[in-house]
Amino acid sequence: MSTLPSLPDGLREVSLGDKGLRGWQVDTPLCRALVSAQGGQVLAFQSRGREPLLWLSPAAHLAPGLAIRGGIPLCFPWFGPHPSDPRQSAHGFARLREWQLASARLDAGALHLDLVLQADAATRDLWPHDFRATLHVGLGHHLSLQLEVANNGTAAFDFSFAFHSYFPLIDSRRARIEGLAGSTCLDQLDPTGHRRHQHGPVRFDGETDRIFTGVSADCRLLDEARNSAVRLLSSGCRSVIAWNPGPEKAARLADMTPSAWQGMACVESGNVKEDTVSLPPGAVVRFALTLHQES
Repeated sequence: MSTLPSLPDGLREVSLGDKGLRGWQVDTPLCRALVSAQGGQVLAFQSRGREPLLWLSPAAHLAPGLAIRGGIPLCFPWFGPHPSDPRQSAHGFARLREWQLASARLDAGALHLDLVLQADAATRDLWPHDFRATLHVGLGHHLSLQLEVANNGTAAFDFSFAFHSYFPLIDSRRARIEGLAGSTCLDQLDPTGHRRHQHGPVRFDGETDRIFTGVSADCRLLDEARNSAVRLLSSGCRSVIAWNPGPEKAARLADMTPSAWQGMACVESGNVKEDTVSLPPGAVVRFALTLHQES
């Protein structure tokens, strides 16, 4: 999981549950956090003096090879169903693979982790491309993520991805996403597949699954009940996904409690659908997301 000779102050390796998952616990004067080696997934983050930033399902599966419901899973190298093989796992394999801790350092009180996933025989069976993905996680007053993808092969490849951020809410029906009004989206619940125009903020009045493409991914999730907000500031991201399972779907999900839909919502930043990225051989591309809590 890590080849580092030692870890900086405020960072230690921990077990996640009793099924063999491992990760890192962060405890510094600036923040507390929990990161899973599987998926390179930030499961929890709390800046000192603020409320927890992320939502983690109390029924989440903490076991190798199972997706962890909550935090910030990384969907890569595809988003949603595989583009040509419906037998493959949704949202790619990156969130199900163990990432290696390549570096960890303290800088002005903030911890910076570099986690690496690169192609091997197992990934080539699922996606026949030579790649190296590096996820930089910045843990200080704010949480920041940077994804770097390198094409180490001899042919171009296409990929899509999303920072699948789960946020806690007092009541999802009293929350809204600002910054997307006037754009169009693909409503995944509309069987016609027609794009719809977004009038005003996005609200979670029931099951919600909307994909906005070709937009500035900067937006704001406002929790009206708490009178607080999270601002999502991104670089290189042209897609935003708004998701909440609603009561009926939540009741069918084994890793959510039936009422959990009321206390969370996902606002995801990335590049999906027509924003899919084409990467030439030898090229490197970077995407970034910073989450700012407002009160």
